[in-house]
Amino acid sequence: MVGNASQVEGHGNGGIAAAILTSRVAYAINWYTTATPALSLIVLHYGVAKGLAGLIVSFFFLSVGIFQLPAGALSSKYGSRRIALNGLLILSLASIATPFAPTFPVLLLLRFVAGIGAAFFFSPAIGLLSSFFSRERRTGMIGLYNAAFSLGAGVALLVWPLIVRSTGWQTGVVLGGLLSLGAYIYSYFTIDMDMVLESAAVGITFGEIYGIFRNREVWMISLGLVGVWGVYNALPQFLYGYAVDFLGLNPSSLLPGILASVTLFVGLAGGLISGPLHRNIRNARSLLVLIVLLFTISLPLFMLRTVPAALAGSAAIGTLFTAGVTLTYALPAHMSTINLKNIPLVISLVNSIQILGGFWVATLFGYVLYHYGYYVGFGAMMAIALLFIPFYVFLPGTKK
Repeated sequence: MVGNASQVEGHGNGGIAAAILTSRVAYAINWYTTATPALSLIVLHYGVAKGLAGLIVSFFFLSVGIFQLPAGALSSKYGSRRIALNGLLILSLASIATPFAPTFPVLLLLRFVAGIGAAFFFSPAIGLLSSFFSRERRTGMIGLYNAAFSLGAGVALLVWPLIVRSTGWQTGVVLGGLLSLGAYIYSYFTIDMDMVLESAAVGITFGEIYGIFRNREVWMISLGLVGVWGVYNALPQFLYGYAVDFLGLNPSSLLPGILASVTLFVGLAGGLISGPLHRNIRNARSLLVLIVLLFTISLPLFMLRTVPAALAGSAAIGTLFTAGVTLTYALPAHMSTINLKNIPLVISLVNSIQILGGFWVATLFGYVLYHYGYYVGFGAMMAIALLFIPFYVFLPGTKK
């Protein structure tokens, strides 16, 4: 039964939104429990070359990208709640199992499985939010959804290095899994589909899938942010090491973790401002081009080799990325040709294109850092961020 609109948006969905956003925070923590210093400790534990540390990140991203579309299709067929919660459970169990991997390839496999769970949670959870909020409020809620990711990831990059240094990388990874398992239990008993504002019927036809896949505008919106996506998601994994090795900060102090976490924490601002930006700026194409350009010219700040410049760079790329990625999710969700039930599939397509287009950046960055150093690494990242901007330059004007 669909709830009364004023009742649902005013009162009934508060706990449900809290459950989804809390799960998003726990979900985000699990993205970064293997970040540095855990990355270096993991390769040392298994006796593999340091240059292969980026594989741990890339295997996770690869599965997140591959399984976005199956997650969206399953969500359209069986309902967003079932797929999102099952995904969160898979992510939790695979994360808890990861430290018990007997070999490095098995660890990579478990991170791949964890990525499957992350993919199954991501877009179906957006579908849930879309069901509980009116079309006018969806961009703002998607902004909060992305802000919740920034909060969780920022906490992971600030707190988890301390956990890893004091208890070991295994404890850090297991703790992340336990937190998401707790979020799963909370959401399972909180999310009530009888309170939806707009009911989305389940079931999807081949014609609907084909229409979504052949939507040229969706592809261009997605592809334009591929380079930025790859750079943004690779960089925080290595910022702790950058702070220690390149800036010379004391690894026992809080500063390396603070520098790494700023990139994610300021994403809260990007998520919060993206809603008003999308409502007030009529030409989304110009905004997307501007975001990519500003993101790219922020990267040289890390090459100045000072803490204030690095903090400024972290703040800039975190804010710009979250605002940009929120817009790439919100624009397709506002298209009149896309039904509510198919929003998870469309956003799955957007996210899949961005992840599969950029998952390799972490491995490349790790290899370049190990062999050529940070100056070459950041130069390569600037080129990658700009590489896909023509898709936004030639994107048809998207008017509100």
